[in-house]
Amino acid sequence: YAVQDLNVNPKLPFDDNSFDVITNVVSVDYLTKPLDIFKEMSRILKPGGLAIMSFSNRCFWTKAISIWTSTGDADHVMIVGSYFHYAGGFEPPQ
Repeated sequence: YAVQDLNVNPKLPFDDNSFDVITNVVSVDYLTKPLDIFKEMSRILKPGGLAIMSFSNRCFWTKAISIWTSTGDADHVMIVGSYFHYAGGFEPPQ
């Protein structure tokens, strides 16, 4: 594993096609460069791999990005879905 501030450096320190599964647990609402991160996730995920995003209806309001704090739960699903879509390289959700 690696520890880094993805808002400072969104480049993940792993080779292409390195992982079968990628998870992001309750932190997508803090990403200031989400498309860069999702592109990196696509790069390091093996073909046919699984990307799992989990998020909550609670967060640190002073740290979350404004689109997150100004929208509701259903919108959050759409926001994360749009990150996957516009980053490219991911299959439609199943």
